[in-house]
Order: sequence, then structure tokens, then C-alpha cells
Amino acid sequence: EGYHGIEIIRLAYLFDREGLIQNLNEAQLAVVCQVHTCGGYFHDDTGEYVYCGSDSVKEHKIDFKKQLLECKELLHEVNAGGLINVHAGVDCWSMGEAIDFLTFCLEEIERSADGITVTLETHRQRLFGSPFQTRDILDQLELSMSSSSSSSLLDGLKLNADLSHWYVACERVFDPTKAPDERWWPMLLDRVAERCHYIHARFGWAQGPQMADPSAKECEADCKLQLSTWAVLMERQKARDDGRDIYISPEYGPAPYLAAMPHTQTPVAALPA
Repeated sequence: EGYHGIEIIRLAYLFDREGLIQNLNEAQLAVVCQVHTCGGYFHDDTGEYVYCGSDSVKEHKIDFKKQLLECKELLHEVNAGGLINVHAGVDCWSMGEAIDFLTFCLEEIERSADGITVTLETHRQRLFGSPFQTRDILDQLELSMSSSSSSSLLDGLKLNADLSHWYVACERVFDPTKAPDERWWPMLLDRVAERCHYIHARFGWAQGPQMADPSAKECEADCKLQLSTWAVLMERQKARDDGRDIYISPEYGPAPYLAAMPHTQTPVAALPA
């Protein structure tokens, strides 16, 4: 109750697509389709979920195109609509490989998903896994697409700001009023806000992407910083006045995001039902 949609990974519509569509439409819920390029399936031998099964640029291109079409077809059957959120590429790629892949993705979005919001998530292990990698990619994309013929492609680069991954990657929650973050964070936040069309609002901290209990007194300062950052991202979306809803996922989930005790795997905090 109180939610307007759900976010799902590929398995949800691979195993019971019709049931999923029926339940969404009966509940009048929108859906966010989460794409993991070169992932989203169970391994044939181990039975384990594969999140990212290849570092081949070619294979990621093929899989992105395939999953984009799957999601497009699903969204057309969901009455309340939704969007597509992508964990794109691999963090180990060179800048040239990253730009090659992203250019392909933007071209494919323009060609095949016109009218559907497609965001690329700031997620560890992926191309936008750290703020500095993101900054460099944005710089290079803007340089390589500065010509008028490519400018519309660059406009299609939309981000899902899941900044909890950046906080653990950099081992701090960014404070725009203190060194060293005052030197770079306000400018990068402005660039992210300009392209932000979705927010994963999970409280991260220096040693993990999810606080065990954000209500704890020791989390107060970091929570305030993150609330102010989300406010910036939301205000920028409202200022666009483009008629679209603002999508926010209040992520707070079980293991492995919720820390557990060694040996027993007992959660260190209660996860609300």
C-alpha cells in the first residue's frame, strides 16, 4: 500500500510473464524492468544467478539489444507503464571500450525504445560504478558527441542515481562543505542531477551500500547528507516540468545488502515486513 510500482529483475518475467502482467494490471502498478547486461539468468551447471557473465564488449552489446526488446514488449502490456533500468557494461573496460559500448546503447535506445525512459544505473562492477569513472565517461562522451549529428544521442543518456554504491566505493558519504569533496562533488552532483531520471534511495555508508539501521544515532550525519542529495536530484527532475512522474525506489533489502553475523548468518538488524 502506498507504492505506485515495483522493480523486477529478468527472472520475474522469464518464468511467469503472463502472471506478472496480470498481477501488475490488477493492482494498477507500474513496473521498472532491471536489466543486467550479460546477466539475468541461472547458470546451467551451478544453478546460481549470473549477474555479469562476460567482459566481452560484443556480447554485452548483443545482450543489451536483446533485453531492451524484451522489456519494451513487457512494458507495452503493463497498463500503468514504467521504465527500464540498466546495469550496463563492466568496470574493467578501457575508456575506448566504454564509449564504444555506450554509443551503441544510446543508438539502440533511440532506434528501438523511443518514448520509453531507459536509465543506466550507478552500480558497482558496472561502467558507472564510481563517481570518478562516471565523471571521466561523461567528459569523453560529451567530447566525442559534441557534433550536432550526435547531440541527440547524448541527450538520451539518462542515469539512475544509486549513490550508495559510490559511498562504499570511495569509503565516505560525500559532504559538499568539507575537503576533499567540496572540490569536486557539487559539480559532479550537478551533472548527475541533469541526467537523473530515477533514484534508488538506499542509505549507504563508508563500509557498505546499505546501513543496517538508518535510525541509529551514529547514522544521523550520513543520513542527512544523503537526504539533501536526494532533494537536489528530485528538485532537478521537478524543474524539467516534462509531465513525467518522478520514480524513486526506497531500497532496503535482505542479505547480502543487510549485514549478517558470521557462521549463523543471523541479520544484524530487523528487516521490516
